Amino acid sequence: MLTLLVLCQFLLVRALQNPIISGQVFDHLVKFNKLLLTIGSWNPDPSILQVKGTYYLATSSFEYFPGTPIYASVDLANWTLISHAQIKPSQVQLYGTPTGAGVWAPTLSYHNGLFYLASMTRWTYDPVARVWPRVMFMSSPDLITWSDPIWAEPWGIDPSLFHDPKSGRTYLNLMAPNNNKDRIWGIYQCEVDLDSGDCSGSYRSLWNGTLVQNATSRLEGPKMFYKDPYYYLLTAEGGTDDQHRSTIARSDSPEGPWKSAPNNPILFNGRWGFDNLTVQSTGHGTFTETPNGEWFCSFIARRKVNGSSPLGRETFLTSVTWQDGWPILNNNEPITLSQNISGVSAQKPPLQPFEDEFCERTLDLSWYQLRTPYTRNYALASQGQQSSKRHGNDTQCGLMLKPNVFGLSDRDTPSALLRKQKSLNMTFSATLFASNTSLGSRQTVGISAYLSEYSHQDIGVKGCTNSTGLCIYSQLIMNTTTMVKEVPLGQHTIPHDLTLHIRAKPLSYSLGYTIGDSIVTWVDELPSSWLAWAPSGFYVFSGASWAIFASGGGEPWAPTGGIVGFTKVREDYFQEDIPDYDVW
Repeated sequence: MLTLLVLCQFLLVRALQNPIISGQVFDHLVKFNKLLLTIGSWNPDPSILQVKGTYYLATSSFEYFPGTPIYASVDLANWTLISHAQIKPSQVQLYGTPTGAGVWAPTLSYHNGLFYLASMTRWTYDPVARVWPRVMFMSSPDLITWSDPIWAEPWGIDPSLFHDPKSGRTYLNLMAPNNNKDRIWGIYQCEVDLDSGDCSGSYRSLWNGTLVQNATSRLEGPKMFYKDPYYYLLTAEGGTDDQHRSTIARSDSPEGPWKSAPNNPILFNGRWGFDNLTVQSTGHGTFTETPNGEWFCSFIARRKVNGSSPLGRETFLTSVTWQDGWPILNNNEPITLSQNISGVSAQKPPLQPFEDEFCERTLDLSWYQLRTPYTRNYALASQGQQSSKRHGNDTQCGLMLKPNVFGLSDRDTPSALLRKQKSLNMTFSATLFASNTSLGSRQTVGISAYLSEYSHQDIGVKGCTNSTGLCIYSQLIMNTTTMVKEVPLGQHTIPHDLTLHIRAKPLSYSLGYTIGDSIVTWVDELPSSWLAWAPSGFYVFSGASWAIFASGGGEPWAPTGGIVGFTKVREDYFQEDIPDYDVW
């Protein structure tokens, strides 16, 4: 395997390139995380690719912008966010996109010196709009600069490009319905023209998987690869919940016919009980081969904590061995949190505190917005109100929000920035800019534990509803239920040392605030299960994120509302101690 020396060199280079993470990597090398949970926080549908000894991994982003995060690693244990595939409105249009729609299921490939990313966009699943998901692919020479999408002719989801090393042909594989009437989904294929997206060969049904085929069945996530002498087709079945699994078939040709593996499903933690093991919903895998000829599988799974999964579907990794031409995953044993990955010798340090004072010229890559922004709704540094020492100079730092009429409950782009929640046991804190004006009762600035427009838990500052001055408020929005509390702050302006806090534990979220060095005043609390579910008729495929926001509450931000924003955001992490079995 790759040496620890190479790992150190890689991470040192990344730290120098990104001052935000500099100094955090090697502080605590005496205590290591398990490797099986590769990327904590919601990162579903991982597609892994090895090129010249470096591993790349892309995941779904849904209604978040920029779209499709791409991670890099040299050891399969430590991953760094290096870019996003869709950073311009011309590359992804997410206007009015509901939670659960957006950009799904990427697949990375490498062909003739170019990286390719196949993916799809579902703008809405409103039954009135009748807008169907469309598949596309993009190319890049370096994984940083990406072309605009080339829209493929077939419609469906979960596309992948397979570049046949024997014939030189490129095939588009996707999950699609047999027609627009019966809508029985399966895996379909055509040889594709990379310049136009058109099918250059016949469009065919490829494989229907191992489960009963009807209008409710879902065979998805096709990933094709070649391992002499066979072509393999790796798929996901059983939906995205507890029945989720990976199955595989092989053939002498990329066009089939396909023979199902005798040990299918090759990955399915549900076989050991849905209310038993913590790791569930295992599936949607992608295989990769190391330069030394070892094989691994990246896949999604949920960590069930007392029956729910606040962080959504995360990226996991496990070993692959081969027997009689068929893959064996994780030595045919259940996936548990306490195990390491066979064949990976690298070490993974624990999460270190994250702190952002917004002193850089650009945002850290880990910040997102909701949907494609129409206008610039934040500003860095140049409009900062406070100074901090950095690199020996006085530099204006901070993040100024430019509030609009929208809030976190609107299906639009509010003035908000979000980061994925990385741990089940952590604190998210944000210090506000001082203000010289008050706020109206509809004007808000605060932080949130955000799942969707239907479920987010906020704490912030607003003009008091039934009195003068400012109030600290909490707002718990849990699908169809909203609960609001107000605590008078006793001031008419935001003090310079007001910090908002959300304390996340495996079973609960607590919302509070401090002024200066005071003890946290906790205002509200709710079960963590409320960061896991969508209302009836809607879907949540992401997980919890932290948000900083400001809103006019349905009205344009009045000039009297003044400038609002944050001087600092900080995340502190604590030992998770999540058991292998969902027993609390």
